[in-house]
Amino acid sequence: MKKVKLKALMFVMILTLLITGIPLNGFAEEDSLDKNIQKVKALFKIGDEYDYFDKHQYDRSSDKKITSLSWRNKDKHIGVDIDEDGNIIGYWKNERSINRNTKPYKFPKTTKKQGEKVARDFIKKLYPDILDKIIYQDEDNAAYLRNDLREYNYSFARREDDIPFYGNNVYISVDTQTGEVNSFNINWEKDLKFEDAKNIISKDEAKNIYKDNMDLELLYKVKETDKNMESYLAYSVKETDKTVDAKTKDIISTSYIPRYSIYGGISRRNMEKISIEEENKLINSKKIIGRKESSEKIINTFKLGKEYEIEGHKLLGNKEKDIYIWEVMIMKRVGNHGSGTSMSVNAKTGEIIDFSDPGSWDDADDKEPKYSKEELLEKAKELIKNNSPEKYKKVEYIENEDKISFYNEKNISGFLFVRKENDLKVENDGYRIVLSNVTGNVQSYNFNWSDLEFESPNNIIEKDEAKEILLGDKELVLEYQLENSEKEKKNVKLVYDFKDKYLAVDAKNSEIVDNIRGLMEKAAIKGYKDTENSFAKNQINKLQEYIVLFEGEEFKPKQEITQKEFLQLLAQTKYRYYFYEDSDYIYERFVDEGILKEEEKNMGAKVTREEAIKYIVRAFGQEPLEDLKGIYKLEYDDADKISTNLKGHIAIAEGLGLISGKGNFRPKDNLTREEAVLLIYNILNRDI
Repeated sequence: MKKVKLKALMFVMILTLLITGIPLNGFAEEDSLDKNIQKVKALFKIGDEYDYFDKHQYDRSSDKKITSLSWRNKDKHIGVDIDEDGNIIGYWKNERSINRNTKPYKFPKTTKKQGEKVARDFIKKLYPDILDKIIYQDEDNAAYLRNDLREYNYSFARREDDIPFYGNNVYISVDTQTGEVNSFNINWEKDLKFEDAKNIISKDEAKNIYKDNMDLELLYKVKETDKNMESYLAYSVKETDKTVDAKTKDIISTSYIPRYSIYGGISRRNMEKISIEEENKLINSKKIIGRKESSEKIINTFKLGKEYEIEGHKLLGNKEKDIYIWEVMIMKRVGNHGSGTSMSVNAKTGEIIDFSDPGSWDDADDKEPKYSKEELLEKAKELIKNNSPEKYKKVEYIENEDKISFYNEKNISGFLFVRKENDLKVENDGYRIVLSNVTGNVQSYNFNWSDLEFESPNNIIEKDEAKEILLGDKELVLEYQLENSEKEKKNVKLVYDFKDKYLAVDAKNSEIVDNIRGLMEKAAIKGYKDTENSFAKNQINKLQEYIVLFEGEEFKPKQEITQKEFLQLLAQTKYRYYFYEDSDYIYERFVDEGILKEEEKNMGAKVTREEAIKYIVRAFGQEPLEDLKGIYKLEYDDADKISTNLKGHIAIAEGLGLISGKGNFRPKDNLTREEAVLLIYNILNRDI
């Protein structure tokens, strides 16, 4: 009996030791998290309708942990991010079907003004104390911007004493149909000290100080013309981070320091997939390298091991410009994990355009670095020498990438090599290479080398004249900004900043070049001169709030529309409007989704009225079964002229309310621009 009691006593003692040995804060953290989860569920009315729940933690920065919560079922997905203090810093939901053949958008049921109220009410619910400390950043260029058919996006910046601090902000999107918040994200720091605006210098004084201390750089930039892209000599602001301290008059570093842009060098614009027959002809004539050679080029250059597999090839080309590229899909599989990515090789020269290691996820961030920056720099140089020895002679290494905190946190090193012509940098030309500090392997490689002419830097204006042109009548703006060298200390400064640093001055023509404004004007809402007598005048005006129509001052309502033009319009009923101009992207996506068949591609061809309906019905995911032709009854007077295989499409379009169903349909007539616009309008204005 005593032995039993002794064993029981020992068990109690061991259990006590085990329990007391567990850190109490572990229970406290778990308990606190459970409370936060319950708070989130109550706040967003998250019930038991979700089949899956997941939570995980990640580091947003070196000293902050974020807990990510996720609820999901087959139709809905809600995510919420909370910080260590239990504050909700992120929220998003998606109630749209994951089926890729989702229906086209409809005109909004909620106005933008109503959406803004929803956004402010949402902020009030989560952060009532900041409502009087934010300003809505309505775009200065609202005349150029269209409303989004899917959601309205609102950006709010922090303000202190009516002076903006863009370092803290709130972003919210509101669904145009339901009027509910789709996403929310806040970046707001406590305990920041904002100096008052007393005894500060004037804007004019700040402008003179800035002018005396700003430096311009002469380089080759690129602009778009009516026909093509061309280079030009330009002066642009060299140190974009420099601002004027409004109190001390000092030049300090607080503003944004942009990364020098290098990306894949050959534009996919106006490229098409090359058929197997044409591909073989090009290979046999030795005009391009073959599939095997293109993939071996990547595998050998980046020393990819046996776990990497070639999944496929695609040859794209612009026959008019005689440009061809291989897109090579490569997968990496390790155990149950795997990922893939597409790489590009110049099919004529064999030069690698871009590469991203699909296995970089295998390099853990927390491993000890084995390679120094100097060692990795030599690896990057050797890579360029081996891939493009002649181009290596024309590049200059720019030591600025490792100063970016992202690289330091992720245990990787980035190296930038900029092309030079006539001893001047060429914008966007060169190499950007990122290597792992742990493995020494290349994680990404981007190369761009434009085929442009570069005029001699003779007969150009002086730098001081360019300064006068650039600053002109522009004012500097007063803002709060974090000092770059003191970001860890959160040192907020009251500064005057020049907001037009992206502008350049043409060194030959003495004119300001504003590429951003040029692109916006190209896609601007048009005041067409020739729509007054069009039967679609009202629809044209309404559509322009959401859809980019046609370039130029004339709409040309009676002009027959091309396949490319019609698909650009149709694409905007399903995707964000900024994709409208990328024809290659639209065609690739439409083929992938079954809206367009590969053999139907013909950008310049006219579109008949029945063909237009065919594409629209497919966009709704309603392709009729071909073997049920006899069940479709149409009341058009010329129904017998409609192609038999398209009668089902016409009947479905009538059922959707997109066409009337009576009179003459004129199926074989080519569709005009005004007729096309009316169809697009009917898609967005439908009831179902």
